[in-house]
Amino acid sequence: MSANAMTPEQKKNNRRLGLILASVAVVFFLGFVGKRFLLGF
Repeated sequence: MSANAMTPEQKKNNRRLGLILASVAVVFFLGFVGKRFLLGF
């Protein structure tokens, strides 16, 4: 990261990327929990 302030466009892109990564993590987590639940822990 540079010391320069990020532009609104960069902030928007970073927030979008963060949401995408978070949603992917949630999907994997729910899949893992669901698999454990269906297989009886």
